[in-house]
Amino acid sequence: MENLKLFLQRRKKALIISIIYVGIGTLSVCSISGSDLFYGEWSLYTLILTFPVTNISFGYRYAESDYLIPVLIIQFIMFLITFLILSAFIKRKPIEDFEM
Repeated sequence: MENLKLFLQRRKKALIISIIYVGIGTLSVCSISGSDLFYGEWSLYTLILTFPVTNISFGYRYAESDYLIPVLIIQFIMFLITFLILSAFIKRKPIEDFEM
C-alpha cells in the first residue's frame, strides 16, 4: 500500500490532468442522447476536444444508448491508459522531496 501511495505522489500532475480530461470526456459521452440529464450542444464540442479518450465510448453509446455502465467501464480503462502515458511523459519528482 505504501508503494501505491508513493507512486501516486510522484505522479500527482499526471493524475490530476487525467482525472480532469477523462472526466470531461465521460460527462460529454453521457450527455449526447436527447434524454440525458445534461444534454446540450456543448457535448459535441467537448467530444471533439476529448476525442482520443472518448472515441470507443462514443461508438458504444451511439450503438446502444440506454446503458451507461459499459461506457463508464470503458472510460475507466481509458483513464488508466491516459494516466500511465502521461506519467511516462511528465518529469517525476525525486523521492527526496517527499517527507516520510
